[in-house]
Amino acid sequence: MLIARENIFLNQTFRDKKAIFHFLATHAVSQGWADDADKIEADLWERENQYSTGFESQIAIPHAKTANVSHAGVIFIRLEQAIDWESLDDQPVQIIFGLLVPESGAKVLHLQIINSLASQIVDDEFREQLFAARDEDELFHYMKSRIAIEEEV
Repeated sequence: MLIARENIFLNQTFRDKKAIFHFLATHAVSQGWADDADKIEADLWERENQYSTGFESQIAIPHAKTANVSHAGVIFIRLEQAIDWESLDDQPVQIIFGLLVPESGAKVLHLQIINSLASQIVDDEFREQLFAARDEDELFHYMKSRIAIEEEV
């Protein structure tokens, strides 16, 4: 499953998008998805500079489809304090779903992940649970029950 317990981080403190992209990239390396955090950061910025990945309701989905990762992963972060993200609704962001997908052989998977997340984040109950979960285990089990995307090998 693409959403794993070890990739959920609640009540985190980051001052800006740059710090979050750095965290996403270094975590991808620590999980064995990538070898070079700098390249992953650059990939995230390249995509972000096309247009903001900040959606509505304090949620952002920064993502990259890149040759610099070996397999797909989702990293979830809930911030203590919301930060500016240049979102569609001009609201700060507190929930981040970081998506990294390998470029080769994963064109459909990339869209499946984004579509699955997008269809969930418009649901009031789902969004409320993202903000209300008391700990990582609770949130992991909830997301697992709502989002079922498997990486195809």
